[in-house]
Amino acid sequence: VREEMKKKGGGTMVTFWVVPPNAWDSGEIEEKEEQVESEEDRAAMMSRAFRVEALEGTSITDAAKFGTSEGCATLGEYIECACSGIMACSTCHVVIDPKWFGGAEGRVGEPCEAEMDMLDLAYGPRRTSRLGCQVVLTKELDGMVVRIPGGANNLMDFVPFED
Repeated sequence: VREEMKKKGGGTMVTFWVVPPNAWDSGEIEEKEEQVESEEDRAAMMSRAFRVEALEGTSITDAAKFGTSEGCATLGEYIECACSGIMACSTCHVVIDPKWFGGAEGRVGEPCEAEMDMLDLAYGPRRTSRLGCQVVLTKELDGMVVRIPGGANNLMDFVPFED
């Protein structure tokens, strides 16, 4: 409903790029093993990235679940959200491109302590890992690059719900 209202009210679209897991070294690695990629490797990776457009104020996970663009639908095939966006799982784990992560103004910042706790449970967490439900798109993130990990750890599968 909010997305439809923003569209009608002239909400700002934010474009970001998503690198699928088969286009980069997305497997589980030790933190000390992370290497700087060459410009050639980066160009090859980016040639496989797909474009996602979503309204400003939308999280990456909500873009995947509720977005209406083709890129959002493709992103939705890669990102699960077992906890409905309440930061109780790590199935929406994404890796922010290092050029978009950190202290520079307008970039994706560091995760809070609670998010870090969930990222510890994620598949192949990296230094620039974030939960997609916690990254809210702003106009400053227009052009951001997000990488999808090669797997997901869904701990919600092991919660004993009553029938």
